[in-house]
Amino acid sequence: MHPDIVVCELLAVEAIAGKDKLKKCTVSDGEKEFTVVSNAPNVLPEKVGKRIVVARVGAEVSGLDEPVKKANVGGVVSEGMLCDERMLWGKSAGTAVYLDDYDVGSQPPSSKPRPKEHVSAVAPIQKGEGLFEKKEKLSKEEKKARAKAEREARKARKAAKKDAAADDATVEEPS
Repeated sequence: MHPDIVVCELLAVEAIAGKDKLKKCTVSDGEKEFTVVSNAPNVLPEKVGKRIVVARVGAEVSGLDEPVKKANVGGVVSEGMLCDERMLWGKSAGTAVYLDDYDVGSQPPSSKPRPKEHVSAVAPIQKGEGLFEKKEKLSKEEKKARAKAEREARKARKAAKKDAAADDATVEEPS
């Protein structure tokens, strides 16, 4: 991989006036801050602070005939370009690559990291905690018995509520 393809910190993302999809991104490679213009759909203001892969001026990127140049894009000077998976690893395309587990200024890995390598650890789901649990299978008799028990419980709650209301309505006379 070319030495001018580095992991940078995303410092700011601003929409470019009059340009629907273009965004002005301020990034830092650990030594200097510079501006990159991008139309990547996953580059959003809420991603500020994350680490993103950038091809600085002079970088040779897969899929481009010549090295990255400083250019005026949408009226803003761009000093590089955000890299997508196709540029880095020849797979997929279209969205900027975030690598939060890599140091600012370091080079991205030579192959796409496995999700486990750069996703925070998540506790395993315990039995009974899943999103979709199988319902307990009941026989007709069990279903009828359960429904009857639920009706009786509702009646008991209703009666208790009625008794409580009646108790509140009766006023004790002082002795």
